[in-house]
Amino acid sequence: MKFDIRNAELYYGDFKALKGISLDVGEREITALIGPSGCGKSTFLKTLNRMNDLVPNVRIEGDVRLKGEDIFAREMQLTDLRRRVGMVFQKANPFPMSIYDNVAYVIRTLGISSREINARVTGALKIVGLYDKMHATPAELSGGEQQRVGIARAIVNGPPLLIADEPTTALDVTLQAQILHLMKKIQEERNSSIIFITHDLGVVAGMADRVAVMYAGKIVEYGTVDEVFYNPKHPYTWGLLNSMPTTETESGSLEAIPGTPPDLLYPPKGDAFAARNAF
Repeated sequence: MKFDIRNAELYYGDFKALKGISLDVGEREITALIGPSGCGKSTFLKTLNRMNDLVPNVRIEGDVRLKGEDIFAREMQLTDLRRRVGMVFQKANPFPMSIYDNVAYVIRTLGISSREINARVTGALKIVGLYDKMHATPAELSGGEQQRVGIARAIVNGPPLLIADEPTTALDVTLQAQILHLMKKIQEERNSSIIFITHDLGVVAGMADRVAVMYAGKIVEYGTVDEVFYNPKHPYTWGLLNSMPTTETESGSLEAIPGTPPDLLYPPKGDAFAARNAF
């Protein structure tokens, strides 16, 4: 397993944002993370990459291992973790420097030679299709190309795991398809694993091997795409799937989940979905 996550919990002071999350991410697998806004998806991914270490009053509990190594152990240096886990954000936000320097910036503190830096950077830029534009600045690139810069920065260290937080949200449909195809290509060519957040169930069906459904800081359903799509167990998942149009959907027949997600600052007692659950 790339990631073996057991009972991961995260607290902001006394507020419990993640509640006993357990998840396995296998070799060369793509795992999709879905759920309503505010349910903890981004918080969970940033916890895996230890970005939440920078937030005041954060406490993390549980067991999270990358190839058997505890990523929260003090001896696990962040520079070591960054070599193994790449992060792709919703928006790339490249620095105002050349594309080459944007990607090289990530690895210049690792103590490797200039020749090795050049080899890694040019290799990453070739994979994302920006080798011919390495001397351009971000202002000269389209939104899709800027996102490719972000992907190049994430893969330049050759990490076995990529985590992506809605990497296509800011793009139009055509560019979304290109970025998703690129990520699938990287996963296949580099034998890497990917965890990504999306709100598009069609993307999940077409790209992922496994899917985890989150609600109110917990994973309420987890399995292969076929298991979750064709034999869902949780009423929230039923509602999600019933709200997805198909070629056989009649006009006006889509169902909506009644109510709204709970306020996690004042969570309900017991099942957080109970107030919206018709069953």
